[in-house]
Amino acid sequence: MGLARTGEETRQVQMVSLDELVAPEDRYRRIERLVSWPAVRAAAEPFYAVDGRPSVCPAVVMKLFLVAAVEGIGSMRETLRVAEVNLSIRRFLGYGLTERLPSHATLSYAQCVRFADSSIFEQLFTQVLAQCRQAGLLDGQRLIVDATHVEANAALASLRAELRVIEGGGGQPVADGSAEPRSAGRPALELAEPRSGPTPKRRSSNRTAVSLSDADAKLRHKPGQRPHLVHRAQVATDPKARVIVAVQAERATGHESEALDGLICRARWAGHAVSELAADAGYASAAVYERLDEQGITAYIPPVPNMRTAPGGQAARARCRTPAGVSAAIDRMSHGEGSINELKNCHGLDRARSRGTRKLQIQLLLAATAINLKRLTSRPQAASGAASGDQDAAANPLGEHHRADRDAIRDHVNIILTCLSWLRHLDERVL
Repeated sequence: MGLARTGEETRQVQMVSLDELVAPEDRYRRIERLVSWPAVRAAAEPFYAVDGRPSVCPAVVMKLFLVAAVEGIGSMRETLRVAEVNLSIRRFLGYGLTERLPSHATLSYAQCVRFADSSIFEQLFTQVLAQCRQAGLLDGQRLIVDATHVEANAALASLRAELRVIEGGGGQPVADGSAEPRSAGRPALELAEPRSGPTPKRRSSNRTAVSLSDADAKLRHKPGQRPHLVHRAQVATDPKARVIVAVQAERATGHESEALDGLICRARWAGHAVSELAADAGYASAAVYERLDEQGITAYIPPVPNMRTAPGGQAARARCRTPAGVSAAIDRMSHGEGSINELKNCHGLDRARSRGTRKLQIQLLLAATAINLKRLTSRPQAASGAASGDQDAAANPLGEHHRADRDAIRDHVNIILTCLSWLRHLDERVL
């Protein structure tokens, strides 16, 4: 029979080191070595006063934001509760066993006020992305772009009408007194009068209503789903190791392709060539094909059905049917949609933590940084090299035999895809 544990052992005074209680191969140990925290403190220095009480170290604040993104926690209060009892996170933050962690109000103020208009989150994302490029995790040629809707931190009850339809209004007066002709199907609108009492049951739309809680959130109706307020998140992924190259949070209105120029500019600034771009039919338009062609980018974007007869649509359809186009479609479905699935299910992007597109951009940057750090730390050779102190192995984690195996598998897959494409053409000709 085993020795009974009465609990007295927990009251013994022992000399322990928190650093020794955390395993050498711990995930947060590797993350700590990958990020230059002095650079983070230098970027945050302009946002702190010289005099006054000592504040919480900005590196600690950013580490807590990263912990929330890595663990997929959507609340700062819950993040601090987890950090209180997790020895690995305590060591990552630099706090002892008995030290009190910062207040959740400090973190909320840093994200929503102090760092809201700064580039500190963008600099952290760029720093990690540069290490991914140096480690050989970027293909550098093909870019996968996809968008998703993120649940806004606002309820439907917050919708209030700002505009109402003018009965019989056919035109809107301009400065010279004339009436501007209005296209059919678009009635004239004017500012609605303020109302009180219960909200009447009527159908709202983004054209006539706005949320009092989050003015950037837009109403989304989709068949089979409940209406809800959302933002749109654009994600650009490199298919080689599913590293996120650029992100953009925006309002869920307009065409999805409006963010392509910004994403391409961000990706090229980060060192990505972007010679090929793959996206779904939601980005297809004649203007997009023309604009990408002017930039020297091969677009693998399938045209929508009403564009297939147009010259640009026929050329786009032909490109998508080539072996490279089929490979790009597979990369888009596996890596583009896969990275979005990982962001939403594992890193807390299923719902916006704060209100406003700018604050969602911060959350999106942190989640993308967490994924890229996971790519860097999940490599077996990088983990063993960092644990043993072998800097060469950590800097060049992909061995030649792994690279050769991957290239051979990719060649076989391309051959199979080419055969399938020819078989599909033969079937169409027979039919």
